[in-house]
Amino acid sequence: MEGKNSKRILIIDDDKDILKLLTLKLGKQNYSVIEATNGNMGLEKLKSESPDMVIADVNMPGMNGFEFCEKAAKYSSEKYIPIMIMTAQDDQESVNQAYEKGATDFITKPINQAKLNHRLQFSLRTSDIAKKLASREKQLLSAQKVAKMGEWIYDRNKNEFHCSSEVANIFGIEKSERISYEDLMKYVVDSDNSTSVKKIKSLFNSEYEDFEYTIKTDAGELKRIRQVIDTSVNQMENKDRIFGIFQDISDLRNAEKKVKKLSLYDSVTGLPNRLFFKRLLEKTVASSKRHDRRFALLNVNLDKFMRINTTLGHDQGDNLLVAVSERLNQVIRDLDSLNSQDDRSLFESGLLSHFGGDNFIILLNDISNTDDAAKLASRINTLFEESFEVSDKEVHVTTSIGIGVYPEDGSDVEVLLKKTSVALHNAKETGRNCYRFYTDSMNTLSFQRLSMETSLRKALEREELLLYYQPKVSLLDGHLAGAEALIRWNNPDMGLVSPADFIPIAENTGLIVPMTDWVIEEACRQLSSWSEKGFELESVSINITPASLTDRNINEHVMKHLRLAGVEVSRLDLEITESVLMEDVDVILSILNEFRELGASISIDDFGTGYSSLSYLKRLPISKLKIDQSFIHDLMYNEDDPIIVKALISLAHNLGFRVIAEGVENKEQLEYLREHDCDVVQGYYYSRPLPANEFYQWAREYESTLIDDQKVITAI
Repeated sequence: MEGKNSKRILIIDDDKDILKLLTLKLGKQNYSVIEATNGNMGLEKLKSESPDMVIADVNMPGMNGFEFCEKAAKYSSEKYIPIMIMTAQDDQESVNQAYEKGATDFITKPINQAKLNHRLQFSLRTSDIAKKLASREKQLLSAQKVAKMGEWIYDRNKNEFHCSSEVANIFGIEKSERISYEDLMKYVVDSDNSTSVKKIKSLFNSEYEDFEYTIKTDAGELKRIRQVIDTSVNQMENKDRIFGIFQDISDLRNAEKKVKKLSLYDSVTGLPNRLFFKRLLEKTVASSKRHDRRFALLNVNLDKFMRINTTLGHDQGDNLLVAVSERLNQVIRDLDSLNSQDDRSLFESGLLSHFGGDNFIILLNDISNTDDAAKLASRINTLFEESFEVSDKEVHVTTSIGIGVYPEDGSDVEVLLKKTSVALHNAKETGRNCYRFYTDSMNTLSFQRLSMETSLRKALEREELLLYYQPKVSLLDGHLAGAEALIRWNNPDMGLVSPADFIPIAENTGLIVPMTDWVIEEACRQLSSWSEKGFELESVSINITPASLTDRNINEHVMKHLRLAGVEVSRLDLEITESVLMEDVDVILSILNEFRELGASISIDDFGTGYSSLSYLKRLPISKLKIDQSFIHDLMYNEDDPIIVKALISLAHNLGFRVIAEGVENKEQLEYLREHDCDVVQGYYYSRPLPANEFYQWAREYESTLIDDQKVITAI
């Protein structure tokens, strides 16, 4: 229900479902929503409705979000109407373009409700401050000649100075007939005094003057004073009389400073933001060019921060960012004053900036060689080996760092920032928790990666993803014990893309979460389809990544897909890797216990290669261990692997778990595993992963052959 004083939000999006969802959610937050389904309609409603804020999608037919910002910029800035852009890509280029076209903020899809509420409140509050400042400024301009509050009159012939009691209040002194102009000027701080005292003596040849200065009261309070002097008042009565007013504008100037800080400093960490940093960087480039100096940019990104943010919540994520900024400040030397007029050095050694999200930029000034940047990056990586404490929780986070050097990597601000981003991506792709300098070869790889990432983002909507199935066979009686669902990507241009190429990209970009959701939905649908044909596959196992597992809504998603497909939860086997034990174990345990209580089976995948801990294994509600194929591959040739496999099977059985061996390729491996009581095997010995229809045919033939063999055995 619309509140009495609700803010009016204009939402522009051609996706009616998103429009409807946002309208519903914002309505519950007491906002009044104005809807527009395209940019042209949004522009008309912006001018006719004058909303308090605009939220516009980037991708719209006709006029897109960037074009809308550009056309609406003048009107919205005059009315102090903030514009927030919605984009599905949280990349630097899109964000930069949005700001350049007039946007004041952005938010990424899918939209996090808490984050949206926070940004709406922040933007609306900043807009209100700007409106109030503009309104107050206009009032002050008109009051300069008519207001009598804090008034004074000076008669130069009689050398008499008279002021109202409000003037005494402003200066913090007792009202007295003996107050002189010189008495008041004694309160002006030394830096302003000489100028202010001289002002009144030079006014007889001008009609109007206003100026500002700072005073310090007897109580030690600093105030910013605006003084307006008008020699034209009462000129007919006495030409020697000067009329003026004093006004305490401390609140106004403090508010202006706050608004300026909001525009130039990050609200979470208090560090210089993207806008401020780029301005300083432009000055540094100019200064370094004049004095033939070098500097380095370090693009510092937190590894897997999104998972931490999801697990702990955005408030605690912000607390972690503050702690990170404090630690990063430890590794750069004290800065000189940013207001220094010395062009030789804007600051002594380095400047730290928060570019948004989990991204920080360090400017390392006036380096002698690239080793200076390498040493700093190495020190950062070392310092982050120590954990952070956030709300009594111990949190481990590492950093990946991309480094660009001026002038070798470019003499333009945007080029330098872009190249540090390319180097950062390379650091991410080569294992994280490391640093990389930019090289030209990275640029080619970056374009290839960006092209693949762009195509991958569209793969879901274009239905390019497929599920292949690899059978699992019981060694007890040879029956088909289930199958593992494995995602594949069939791109029209690149063909069948290897999971080794696109899964890391999906994990780094967060696409792995919606992809995993699709895998669960498709596997449930396929199980239902096979059941209708009379083929009741015992179970399908699905790989669940740590990023998906820490999504607190994953249980609801799984149950929804099972319910819609009419599939029993017991037919779903969720495979998690040992690396999940490095995440927030309490959260993981809670989610896995819910899975187990619902009836799902849980397996540890790639067992023996990660961070195995008996204490964790005993706590996790798992029922199966899957021995990694690296131990099976050389089972008959490496003298250590048979011992390891035998020990793993024994350990699992002693803990009450079933054992699955993957990567079985020949009969010798199969017989060894059967001899040592392995429960289930999977591998090329039986079949490669197959598309759904081919797997169905294989399973039917396998079952038929198995039944015939059993009949022969029975007959014998």
